[in-house]
Amino acid sequence: MGQVEFYEKMIELWSSKSREASERADLAAFEFAEGELANYREMLKRHLQTKSVE
Repeated sequence: MGQVEFYEKMIELWSSKSREASERADLAAFEFAEGELANYREMLKRHLQTKSVE
């Protein structure tokens, strides 16, 4: 599994956890999941930008 696939898998995972927390009305879990989701999206974005520069 390459970096891009890893980031995409983690984005899927945290997106799912965010939805689950939202359905349970668990604000703390939702906020944590949204933070992780944002982090992995940013990591993927930066990885793709760096890769296109090389």
